[in-house]
Amino acid sequence: MARLLLLVAILAAAMLRASSYTHTDCGIAQTAFGECVPYVIGKDPSLSDKCCTAVRAIKELVPTVEDRRAICACLVQELKDAGGSVDSSKAKGLAGGCGVSTDVIPTSLSFDCSK
Repeated sequence: MARLLLLVAILAAAMLRASSYTHTDCGIAQTAFGECVPYVIGKDPSLSDKCCTAVRAIKELVPTVEDRRAICACLVQELKDAGGSVDSSKAKGLAGGCGVSTDVIPTSLSFDCSK
């Protein structure tokens, strides 16, 4: 019985941690950018309205240079987690294609977010 209670407590803590992670700016950016990942990795041939909405939302998360660097790193990780390779021409044109001026969108898996 004690083991069962311990297991339940561990699972509850893990679920709470996962849930709170998505509510961070990084989690929000990754969730939003998930709408763009199929396009950026070449699985979706056209840019969607949902992706453009996500790009606009991500831009709102980066009012400072430090925020931009942190969110950029989160987006690079999102691309790595998606697997495959990044179509750099699609990634470079993503913000402009959505009518958004931002440099937070990574264009490769080795993108340097510190610049």
